[in-house]
Amino acid sequence: MKKIIFAMSAVSIIALSLISSSDGVAEVQNQDRTGAPGSAQSCIQCHNQPGAMTASSSMTITNIIGEEVSTYMAGDTYEVSFNVTSNTAVGYGFQATSVFPDGSNAGEFTNPGTSVQIESVESRHIVEQSTPNSTGIFTTTWIAPETGSGDVGFYMSGLAANLQSQTFGDAYHGMSLSLAENTNGIEELYRLMDQPIVSSNGISMNAVVNGIVSLYDLNGRLNYTTSLIANEYLTIDASEICNGIQIIRFVPQDQFSSTFTPQSWRVVVQK
Repeated sequence: MKKIIFAMSAVSIIALSLISSSDGVAEVQNQDRTGAPGSAQSCIQCHNQPGAMTASSSMTITNIIGEEVSTYMAGDTYEVSFNVTSNTAVGYGFQATSVFPDGSNAGEFTNPGTSVQIESVESRHIVEQSTPNSTGIFTTTWIAPETGSGDVGFYMSGLAANLQSQTFGDAYHGMSLSLAENTNGIEELYRLMDQPIVSSNGISMNAVVNGIVSLYDLNGRLNYTTSLIANEYLTIDASEICNGIQIIRFVPQDQFSSTFTPQSWRVVVQK
């Protein structure tokens, strides 16, 4: 009888471990399963796929005007979308990183979107789901490394799951892409304002040209507006900002209005 109780307890522990890993394997297991050089065994170790479920992973990296890029400008900020699709999945998860060829961290992940968290495993930066979602779309921003850094590799493990807290019936797909450093400065033509930075103090930004900056909520309500001159640094105090997703819009003024078009950024404020 004691042996039966012990066996049941062991099964319960395994099941609990599988359930908790849905909060992210870096967060729960302290494991890097991105597929990058030096990472641990992939998600297939715990999520094998004997059934009909399929998974397909992809990444898109866009600049501040929403154009998908294949190169990066040193120090610029990009939005990265990690996408997982499937034929029958109930929920989705992922884990990813960006590294140099030697395996060291490349750039910096910031502003994790809904159901996304930033973790560290043995000093390697990791971005992953904080909880499974039903869309398979996970976003974050990424600040490119300094000038002269060279090629950057992005590695992603995508998971399509049935959310039944078992080791079978899920599907995994890993992929990677590489961004070369852009050293010709073409993207500098599009820069109106450095990527806004969100902190506990508020939102900070630096205008590259003269213009007007406005802050809106998702309902289009204007919460803040002011004018900036080129190279002026601005911090909007946290007391003037609402929680949640905010839209920052910068409209160039004076001689810059005919050269540049208005730009927008989406940030997440958590107070």
